[in-house]
Parts: sequence; C-alpha cells; structure tokens
Amino acid sequence: MTDSTPHLPPERSFGDGEIVIAQGEPAFEAYLIMAGRAEVILEKDGKSAQIATLQEGDIFGEAALFKGSDYGASVKAQGELTLQPINPAILDEKIKKCDPMIRALIRMMMIRLRKTSEALAQKG
Repeated sequence: MTDSTPHLPPERSFGDGEIVIAQGEPAFEAYLIMAGRAEVILEKDGKSAQIATLQEGDIFGEAALFKGSDYGASVKAQGELTLQPINPAILDEKIKKCDPMIRALIRMMMIRLRKTSEALAQKG
C-alpha cells in the first residue's frame, strides 16, 4: 500500500528585494515564513503602497488555497527569506486530519473569506 498523502515541497529561499509573488498572477501556493521578513505591497491606479510587514510564522498568498484565485498583492523579501510552500492538496489533507469541529470551522472560515474577497473584487 502506498502513502497518497501529499508531501510538503522543499523550502524556498529568497534574497533581499526579490519578489516572491506578484499581484494579479495566478495563485498556486501559499507560503509560511520559516525565517526572515517580507513586505506586502498593494498596487492600485499606478501607485504602490506597503500595507504590511510579515515575519516568521506568518502565512501569505492564501488566495492559492481557494483554487482559481489570483494573488491580491505582491510580496517582496526584506533581507534573506525562507519559505515553506503550501498548496491546496496539502492543506486539504491536513484539514481532513483535524477534529471534526475544527475542520468545520476552518472550512466555514475559508468559504466566508472567499465570498468576501469575491464581493470586494466586484466592487473594486
């Protein structure tokens, strides 16, 4: 019998100033910051604004976990940055192993976040 559980992809490293994800690109993976810091940059009407600074333990690119979304902002490394990619299959497998109450809560929150994001995108 083979193990069909998806395995985590290898960690990825980025140097200072490197773009990790770009706003508007198709989202395939979210990322967990293992070491370092990153800045979140939102571009609108030809202007860029740093809207957040992320650090070890933070996750970004969660749009990828909703399958079929685009990244809503760009993320750039601030110094050396090490990331653990997370794809939808890995998240689904981990959710399946959760307590049923926690699993239901996570799924409900994901659905509400997706609906809110879609509503905001239609307005903007």
